[in-house]
Amino acid sequence: MKISLVVLFILSFTSVSFSQEIIVKSSFENIEYVEDVEWYNDDIYCAGYSFKTKINDGNSSDAYLINYDTTLKAKWTLKISDEHSNIIYAIKRHKDKIYALVTQGKVQPSTQDVKLSLFIINLDGTIESKVAMGRTFSKHSNIAVSGENLIFGHTVSDGISYTSRSKSEIIKYNLDTKKMVKFVSSQYQPKPKKVLVNGSDIYLFGQYIHPDQINIMAYRKGKYSEISLKSKKTEYLLDSHIKDNTLTIMCVFPGVYGDMKKYLKYYYVNLNTKVITSVVIPYEKMGWSDVHFDTYSTGSLSWIIIEDKKTKTLKYALIDQSGKISKTLNYDLNNGNGYWENYIIDNGMLLNANSSSITLYKVEK
Repeated sequence: MKISLVVLFILSFTSVSFSQEIIVKSSFENIEYVEDVEWYNDDIYCAGYSFKTKINDGNSSDAYLINYDTTLKAKWTLKISDEHSNIIYAIKRHKDKIYALVTQGKVQPSTQDVKLSLFIINLDGTIESKVAMGRTFSKHSNIAVSGENLIFGHTVSDGISYTSRSKSEIIKYNLDTKKMVKFVSSQYQPKPKKVLVNGSDIYLFGQYIHPDQINIMAYRKGKYSEISLKSKKTEYLLDSHIKDNTLTIMCVFPGVYGDMKKYLKYYYVNLNTKVITSVVIPYEKMGWSDVHFDTYSTGSLSWIIIEDKKTKTLKYALIDQSGKISKTLNYDLNNGNGYWENYIIDNGMLLNANSSSITLYKVEK
C-alpha cells in the first residue's frame, strides 16, 4: 500500500495553479490576534483578542467578535467583557444564533486560572446567555454541530500552573434540553485541535501525535474509546476526515535538530477492524521545503499552506486523502507570513484573516 500510494502521488503531482485578486481588505481596530473566522451566507464573523487592555499588565486580554458583510464592512463589534483575561477560541453560526467558546479568568506568567463558557449570541451582537463549562487550560478545538448538539473539545487540568497535569475533554451540549455530556481522556492528550463528527460518532484530535500515548478520543456507537496511532516521532496534526469506514489522519514531521527528514504522513484507521496502516511521503517528493499548520477542511479534502522548494514561495494547496494535489493558490505575502492564518476557500472566494487584516479575494477559476 505504501509503494502504490507514493507512485500514485508522483504520477499525479501536476496540479493547476491559480492566482487571485483582492476584492476588499479591512484592518482591525481592536484585534491583535485572530482565532477563528466563520462565513454563513452573507455574514462573515471574525473572533480575536488584544492585549491592549485597561489593566495593561501584559497578561490580560480583551476578546472581540466582529460581524462583517461580504464587502467587509463591519455591522457590529462585540467586546465580551472587561474581566482580566478574555479570549474567544472558536465560533459557530447555527440557525439564528452565534455560539462562541470563551475563556475568562486571570492569567499570570506562571499560572492560568480561567474557566470556559459557551456564549450564546444574538444576530444583532448582543449576548443572550452564557453556559459555564468548567475550568480549562490552553486552546480549544473547533465547534461541530450534530442535530441540536454542539460538540467541541478542550483541556482540563488538575491545577492552574503550566506544569500541572492535564487531560482532554469532549463536551456535547444539547441546545434543546440544555444537557451536557462529557468524556475525559484517561491520560494526557495534547491540546485539542479538531473535533470530527460523523453522525452520532465523535473523534477528538490533539495538536500533536506523540509516541506511546493516546492520539484520538473516540465516542462511537454509544461507547467511549481511545486510539493510539503508535507513531515513532512527535508529528503535527494537519487534518482528519472520514470516508466510508476509514478514518484518515493527515500530519507532518517538520524536522527537529539532528533529524531533518521532513515528511507528510497519512494514518488510515479501519473503523470496523481497528487495523491501522500508514503512508509516509518525504517533503522532497512533494516539492516542499516547509509546511505550515493552519488548514481549512472541505470534507474529504484539505487546504494547507506549503513552501515551494524551488521558488521558496508560499502556496495554498488542495490535497486529498492520498497525497494528490489538485489545485494551488498563490499566497499573498503582502497580507501575512503564512503563520497563524485563519482562512476559508469556497465558491471561488478566499477569505483570510490574520493579525494584520481581514482580506477577501476572488479566486481565478
